[in-house]
Amino acid sequence: MLKKIKVEELVLGMYFAGFDDAAWMNHPFWKNKFLIKSTNELKQARDSGIALCWIDTSKGKDVAAGAPQEPEEAQAAPEPEPVAAPRPALDPTLMDAQALRETAKKATQAMFAEVRMGKVLDMDRCVSVVEDIASSVLQSPNALLSVVRLKLADEYTYLHSVAVCALMVALGRTLGMDETACREAGLGGFLHDIGKAFIPHEILNKPGRLTEEEFTIVRKHPELGYKYLSQDPNVPDYARDVCLHHHEKIDGNGYPEGQRGGTITLYARMAAICDVYDALTSDRPYKHGWDPAEAISTMASWTGHFDRAMFLAFVKTLGIYPVGSIVKLESGRSGFVIRQNDKDLTRPVLKVFRYNDNMEVSDTEILDLLATPEADSIVARGGEEWARVSHLDSMHLLSTRAPS
Repeated sequence: MLKKIKVEELVLGMYFAGFDDAAWMNHPFWKNKFLIKSTNELKQARDSGIALCWIDTSKGKDVAAGAPQEPEEAQAAPEPEPVAAPRPALDPTLMDAQALRETAKKATQAMFAEVRMGKVLDMDRCVSVVEDIASSVLQSPNALLSVVRLKLADEYTYLHSVAVCALMVALGRTLGMDETACREAGLGGFLHDIGKAFIPHEILNKPGRLTEEEFTIVRKHPELGYKYLSQDPNVPDYARDVCLHHHEKIDGNGYPEGQRGGTITLYARMAAICDVYDALTSDRPYKHGWDPAEAISTMASWTGHFDRAMFLAFVKTLGIYPVGSIVKLESGRSGFVIRQNDKDLTRPVLKVFRYNDNMEVSDTEILDLLATPEADSIVARGGEEWARVSHLDSMHLLSTRAPS
């Protein structure tokens, strides 16, 4: 269970689940969620200047009346009070993206709740959210795409709609679409999974493998969504089409109609790529998310699934090493991709670190491989290392069911 507490209340044994008002790239830690094991981690959190944070009480200690004391080694003879480190300078673009993420998530939650109750879709609100997302992506695609990538498993249904919307807009820009078409693609992405509002919650969030009967129910969501959207004359035809056909495949083996090739509309072909990518890279109730670079590599290996030219444009949109990927460097260090360099997609901006067998992290810094090419270079994707760094079981990662 997530709980918001004051940073000063953090103690050893708590499971840190993120700061309340800072994007991952700007806070002092190399990862966003972890069990607090050292007094140095406590000091980093308290010196950050950030007031509030989240803890997961199901994975670590809770705040109790008379909060648990830190161990004796942390309460040894007083030392001179250290000068607090200055609060990290937050990137205004990332702060705006974080605020938009929360606003869009709340709007999406409200939309799904209204649909479940049989209410008419508030298209003005939907269009307003998509306009904000599109404006953000067209102005600075890296910021919002990096922020919406960070989602908890129980946020997936809502932030998936936001993420696919943002990815559709970004892909549209790469394909050379004008702003109107990019926004249309974004609206199609935002509404593509509306049919899941009619799927039982216990099936959508089942932590284990679906039965054949349950999977058949889930596969009905495109038609259920299309039927719902078709009752409202204010919903554009292209948005209804994306809802119905985002699971079609170029080779005709998709659903619900088995469309193939050019018979699948442009926006639906875009949505098929964006939907699968976000599903693969997100934590779900039944699996952990994949490393983004590994997801791109895996999707590239599938034949007959996606429009090939459009998929290559998608790779160009995100970069060879998408935001969130782990890479291995020539120096022996590892790097977490936090931003792309449009002039050279092989040289992104990294949050660099080393770690030992006890998962103790050191030598952290921000490294722009384009600005300082002599400093280091990428030699490989993270692969199994990504699973280890993320405290994941690599076999569990690979045994995922197909995105629904």
